[in-house]
Amino acid sequence: MDLKSKAGPITAITVLGAAVVWMAVGGNGITQAQAQDSSTLAKPSTVEQKVSNENQLKKKVQAQVISAQIMEDKMTLSGTTQPSKEIQLTSGAAGKIRQILVNKGDYVKKGKAILSIDTRALKADIAEAKALIAQRQLELDGAVKLKQQKYSSAVNVATAKADLASAKATLRSLEIDLENAVLVAPFSGVLNTLDVELGQLVQNNATVGDFISINPLTIEINVPQKKINSIQQGLNANIELSTGDVVEGTVSYVSSIASSETRSIAVEIKVPNQDSKIPAGITAHVDLALPKRMAHAFSAALLTLDDNGKTAVKTLNIDNEVVVSPVEILKSDRDQVWVSGLPQNINLITVGQGFTKAGDIVDAYYKNQ
Repeated sequence: MDLKSKAGPITAITVLGAAVVWMAVGGNGITQAQAQDSSTLAKPSTVEQKVSNENQLKKKVQAQVISAQIMEDKMTLSGTTQPSKEIQLTSGAAGKIRQILVNKGDYVKKGKAILSIDTRALKADIAEAKALIAQRQLELDGAVKLKQQKYSSAVNVATAKADLASAKATLRSLEIDLENAVLVAPFSGVLNTLDVELGQLVQNNATVGDFISINPLTIEINVPQKKINSIQQGLNANIELSTGDVVEGTVSYVSSIASSETRSIAVEIKVPNQDSKIPAGITAHVDLALPKRMAHAFSAALLTLDDNGKTAVKTLNIDNEVVVSPVEILKSDRDQVWVSGLPQNINLITVGQGFTKAGDIVDAYYKNQ
C-alpha cells in the first residue's frame, strides 16, 4: 500500500479524535459559561431581594379620607318649672283684717291692694301723737324763755327738745303703719296662698300668705361639669313639659359654683308665660342647642386606646405610617361618634387597624379612591 492510500484512514481518525476532545472539553466549557451567565441574570441583587421581602411583610389595611364637618349638638336634661319670684307677704301694721280684696290663686297687678287692716284705732293713736307734739312744742318754747330769763338751765331746754323729737318720731311711725295698713302686690304675680281670714287679728310683720311670679317661669337644671363650657347666657332651649306643651326658653343664669353633692352646675332658663297658663312645679325636659363646631364622624368601632389609656384613632400619614392620635368624644349617635382633636383631613384606617401599631409602614387601600 502506497503512502497516499494510507493517508485517508489516518486523517479520518485524527479528525474524529479532535471532535471527541472538543466535545469533552470545549463544549462543556461553553455550556458551563452559559449556565453561569444564566444563573447570574436570574439571581436578584441583595437590595432588590430586601425590598421584595419588606413588601411581602407589610400589613395590608383599608383606609378612608375623612374630613371634618359641622356638628350640630344638643344636651337633654330634666328639671322643674319654678316661680321667677317668690316672697312671703307680711302685714305692715297690727290690727284686725278689715278687707280681703283678692282670692287665693288670683293674678294681681303690681300696686293693687290685696287686703287692708282696720285703722280706726291707729288713726286715734295718730291724733294723740299730734296732740303730744303740740304739747312738747309748748314745753320747749317755755323752757327757752325761762333760760333767757335765767330761770331755767340749758339742761331743761335740751330735755324739752328731746321730748319733742320723740313725739315727732312716734307720729311718723304711726303714719307709716297707716300707709302699710293696706297690703299691695309688690310685683305683678299670683297670690299663691292666703293664711288669714276676715276679722282675724294680726300682729305687725305677721305672715299672711305667699306671692309668686310665674311670668316668666324659671326652669332649673343641673349640668355636668364636663359640659358646662358649652353653656352660656342667651343659649336657646326647647322644652317639653309634662303637660305635653312644647315651649321655648333662654339660658338666663349659670352658677359659678358646683354642687358639693352632685358636682354639677346649676343653670336657669327663663320661659315666657304671658297668661300664667304653665304652672310651677311640673317636670320639664330641656333640649339645649349647643354651639356648632367642626368634628369628625365615623363608626365607634374604629376607636382605640393609646399608650396612655386615652381614647384615640389610628390614621396614616403621607408615608403610609400608622399614627395613633388621641381624640375627645363630643357625642354619640346610633351608628357613629363625633370626635375632636384631629386635623381637617385625615386618612383613617377602617379595616385592619387592630393588627397595626404606631410607626408601622403599611400597604393601604383607600376605599374612597
